[in-house]
Amino acid sequence: MGPVFRPLDTFEDIEEIIGNAFDAGLMPKVDMYEEGKELVVKAELPGLRKKDLDVRVDGDVLTIKAEKKEEKETKEDSYYTRERNFGRFVRYITLPNRVDAEKVTATLKKGLLEVRLTKVEEPETKRIEVKTK
Repeated sequence: MGPVFRPLDTFEDIEEIIGNAFDAGLMPKVDMYEEGKELVVKAELPGLRKKDLDVRVDGDVLTIKAEKKEEKETKEDSYYTRERNFGRFVRYITLPNRVDAEKVTATLKKGLLEVRLTKVEEPETKRIEVKTK
């Protein structure tokens, strides 16, 4: 009897397959940290321009949408190597704090998008006394 086919024997196999699939595409690498009263999100977006980006905040979710269009300078059959990626992506980033949507700034410089979001103070929890009648 032949060996049993086990395509995904271990968790590491799954992680490698999923990780490679996302790394190969346009999905940006993102850093998020706090700086005083702000959340700062930085995303690597090489080759994208301001007009290619759509950045939005809705509640506690920051959305980065982009499209990297292919230049049509060279005929397909004359390539020796073609490794650059083109297409669209959408990245949803759940924010750890509520933010003021009116005080969000986004700057793109040398392929790095920086989004600064002002945190909103969380209201204090108030204990409600329950009365009996």
